[in-house]
Amino acid sequence: MKKNMLLIAGSLILTILFYLFWWQNPLLTYLDYKLYDRFTHSMPSSHAPASTVVIEIDDKSLKALGQWPWPRIITAKLIDTITNSKPSAIVMDMVFSEEDRTSPIILQSFYNNALGVKITIDGLPKSLHDNDAVLSDAIHRSPMVLPVFSNTDRQSSICILPSTVTYDNFLKNTNLYPLNNLVCSLPRFQQPSQGIGHIHAMADEDGILRRLPLVMQHEDVWIPTLGMAATASVHKGIQFDAASPFLGGMELTQSGKRFFADSHSNALLSFYPFDQYEKISAVDILNGSVKPERLNGKCVFIGSTALGLDSMYTMSDGSVRSGVYIHATMVENILNGDLGVQPSLYQPLNIILSFIIGILLLMQMIRKQYLSVVISYLTISLLAGIITALAWQYHLYLSIGYLIIPLSAYLFILALLMFFIDYRNKKRFIDELNRSTLQKQRLQSALSASESEIEYQKAMLFQQSKLAAMGEMIDNIAHQWRQPLNLLGVIIQHAEFAYSKGKVDEKYIQKMNTDSMEQILFMSQTIDDFRNFVKPDRQNILFDLNKSVEESIRLLSGIFKANSITIIAEYSDEPLMIMGSPSEFKQVIINLLHNARDALLENNPINPMIHIKLVADQSNVAITLKDNGGGIALAVIDKIFEPYFTTKDETKGSGIGLYISRAIIKTKMGGEITATNVENGALFTITLPLDARESIA
Repeated sequence: MKKNMLLIAGSLILTILFYLFWWQNPLLTYLDYKLYDRFTHSMPSSHAPASTVVIEIDDKSLKALGQWPWPRIITAKLIDTITNSKPSAIVMDMVFSEEDRTSPIILQSFYNNALGVKITIDGLPKSLHDNDAVLSDAIHRSPMVLPVFSNTDRQSSICILPSTVTYDNFLKNTNLYPLNNLVCSLPRFQQPSQGIGHIHAMADEDGILRRLPLVMQHEDVWIPTLGMAATASVHKGIQFDAASPFLGGMELTQSGKRFFADSHSNALLSFYPFDQYEKISAVDILNGSVKPERLNGKCVFIGSTALGLDSMYTMSDGSVRSGVYIHATMVENILNGDLGVQPSLYQPLNIILSFIIGILLLMQMIRKQYLSVVISYLTISLLAGIITALAWQYHLYLSIGYLIIPLSAYLFILALLMFFIDYRNKKRFIDELNRSTLQKQRLQSALSASESEIEYQKAMLFQQSKLAAMGEMIDNIAHQWRQPLNLLGVIIQHAEFAYSKGKVDEKYIQKMNTDSMEQILFMSQTIDDFRNFVKPDRQNILFDLNKSVEESIRLLSGIFKANSITIIAEYSDEPLMIMGSPSEFKQVIINLLHNARDALLENNPINPMIHIKLVADQSNVAITLKDNGGGIALAVIDKIFEPYFTTKDETKGSGIGLYISRAIIKTKMGGEITATNVENGALFTITLPLDARESIA
């Protein structure tokens, strides 16, 4: 017991240390990311990105219009062309934080200040003197949303928040990511825009982009992500509220859509297949080869996709996308209701749940219930997968890896330990088995001799019991023969007297012969009954219980008459054929009759009586033997069938009669014998199976 307690305590301590290893382990976070990716690939969104168009500043555009950045006048023309197609919003994924150095007035000032050369731009229309003014006018005419970002290498710009975006006081008590050293477009561009949004996108620890912070904090100002700002410029207002930690902690409502984010406002993006996004090269817009209907009512993103011009992000499928597609995906997710959330609560909760399940499975392991462990593990894994899949339908990821991964690793280690423990135990067992081979051989030899001795002792015990019964019956035969011998003597004396009187005639001789033969036949029957009892039965035979009981009573009739004991026997009307030894069954009946006689002589009731009855059904026969000798003491009634147990004086009983009787009935004949007290005596019941062949007949 103490050893088991130490084993359980040690296992519990090691289990705690094992789960402490997984607590806040980057490896577990990495593996959980992979499970999340598996879910996203197995159950992708049923929607398509139909609300956005991406205008790419791609290699084709750079080849046609020169290296980036282009003069702002070209960008202004691009914006005007798009604006004429009546989009719902234009979202610029680039920041104009400095003046355009290719503007004519900037070049005029540069040559004058740097080289002392005065150039004139009088022949150029005044509207084209300042490229930034041209771009500002284009922005003013368009439904423009501009980005901001944080850069520690640059000084913050003055950023103007448009009045069309509203924020909830709930954000004052939240723990949002900070935007420090904010960089935004020049005020002349920022002021006429319809909104601003941050363009921060940070990959997870494994380098894969999966989530975006929906809102970030700059001093006392909250700035939404660029995609959310674009949506809000069309569908006014962003509503924030607290949510249950089981749902992420933050609830947002925008454009009639309700979705959730974690306590840092992080939301999981649902990326669509890249070929489903509508993409147009910027040069195709500028040369007028794109029909305006393709942009009408759409949220149009303008961003660079050429290598080296913009940040590139790796997706879970291995593809690489530029930042403009990340923010276009945010708009699509908001409008389609595809934004997901990974509440931070489920990570520690699942580790704790995994620990509890691990302890329960450990208990099963210790009890060697290996099949139960496998079934429990598979059931838990299947149930966890089903629950996670159902939650994912509502864009809720339950961080199931924090439950399954530690539990799987724990069971794997347990399985290895149990394998080595079982291997060691089996090796010890085999070694012990080999060491005990010689001893077993010796024991087998001794056992053979012991079995022979046991059989011999058992045979002697049966013989002893039979000899004891024979002694009783020899005395009984003496009682039975005394009366017929007396009668024969009387007949002989009477014959002599009759002869002297001359009364011997043929009629007298016939009567004398009849009376004498009756007594002689009675004595001969007694000898036959005794011989049938004492002769050994070498094999089981079919015999009739009625006949065996009748012969047993007849053997003892003389001694019972001498003691004035009445025996009443009720036999069955049909033969009761069973398979067994007739002499052994008679020995049982005689033992029971002797015990009943002794009880009657000891208690001396009025009208001492023994009642025997045989009753049968289709498969069994019951023989009951009841007396009125006072019954069996309750203190010893459960012991009467034990060997050498007796309540009689040593000179009157050896204590093996009932033991032998039970051995004969139960072991040799396949029946049962029981004893109970009834009325003023004892009742013994023998139940034996009838022979099947007789039952069929």
